[in-house]
Amino acid sequence: MGTLQPPLPSDDTTPEPALSPILTRNFVLAFGGHFFIGMAFWPYVLLPLFLGNLGYGSFMVGVLMGTASVSGVLIRLWVGGQLDRRGRKPLLIGSASLFVFVNLGYVLVDDAGPLIYGIRLVHGLSVGPLFAAIMTFAADIIPETRRTEGFAYFGIAGHLSGALGVMLGEWLIQIGGFPALFICGSIMSAIAIIFFALLSEPDVKKTSGSRQSLWIIVKDQRFVTLWLVSLAFSLGLASYFTFLKPFAQSVGLTNVSFFFTTYSSVAVLIRVFGARLPQQLGEKLVLTTSLGCLAVGILLIMHLPTTWGLMLTGMLCGIGHGYGFPILSSIIIEAADEETRGTVVTFYTLLFDVGFLIGAPLWGLLVSIGGYDLMFIAAAAIVLGGVALALHRRDGRAPHLSG
Repeated sequence: MGTLQPPLPSDDTTPEPALSPILTRNFVLAFGGHFFIGMAFWPYVLLPLFLGNLGYGSFMVGVLMGTASVSGVLIRLWVGGQLDRRGRKPLLIGSASLFVFVNLGYVLVDDAGPLIYGIRLVHGLSVGPLFAAIMTFAADIIPETRRTEGFAYFGIAGHLSGALGVMLGEWLIQIGGFPALFICGSIMSAIAIIFFALLSEPDVKKTSGSRQSLWIIVKDQRFVTLWLVSLAFSLGLASYFTFLKPFAQSVGLTNVSFFFTTYSSVAVLIRVFGARLPQQLGEKLVLTTSLGCLAVGILLIMHLPTTWGLMLTGMLCGIGHGYGFPILSSIIIEAADEETRGTVVTFYTLLFDVGFLIGAPLWGLLVSIGGYDLMFIAAAAIVLGGVALALHRRDGRAPHLSG
């Protein structure tokens, strides 16, 4: 009896297609620009202390922090169409250049007057288009089949700059006051411009006029629940981005870099080692679990007013941000048409400005009424509302959250 031989492969067997590369020249340059913009942007979580030193109370600090979001929201209504018509690179360079001068403008502020309102408005005019263009450019260059993974890797630039930027900011304030912080932000923004100038514009469809109005995209049933989840997410972020520093000082903690360093480090680690987890376990499961971690982290801030407590809550919030943002980005961008991608991404990033526009003064008002406990409880409840929306979403056209 002859020995059985394994069947030979048929002639028409084709090998598994190779994964499209994520790490390209454009990706590296965009990552570098994103990192240096982050080094200028993240230290502004310390701005409430600067505003407090000018004599503003909690509510007015919230109003001023939200002022940048007013102009950020308004400019993004225009930016989306420009991204689709003119491309990404001009807006990247132009808005980063404006951010150089915004940072220098803060140096001129030495009292509570109209100048700080003007600077905050121009701040929003610069970072609004900047982050919309960065996200749209990333969506263009990341392979469609690896979008969640690619966004996870790309987001490392933002979180790494968060870990380093807040530590650098607190150190600069100690040795040179807030002017040193603002000047450093200007230098970091200038370095980012060099990276953006070296980018090659992606080959994507451009439109002479958007086929879909912004309002049609806003009410598109593919996106409505995702918009609400994103808004709840951003309102949660606004609570600690705006008021963690004042809260820490109120309980005798002078250094919040422990929170933000842990926050960003955890987000970086899960994006390096867990970037494929959403594909393996399902985006819905990972998204809702991570946002649940964010809500718990926010809630525990007030119960663990110690250095170790800041590190633990920073870890939980970092998990929420580390997975929540790239998963939502991937789902929304995959559902968008290529020729209106800039408009869709712009509205998505606009929601984070809306979250700060609403959240910063709202959280400041709640602090004035019932203290930081009430504010953090309300913020955690809103994030949990976003979790509930994501859990109950059923839409066959976007299967990521339907299973």
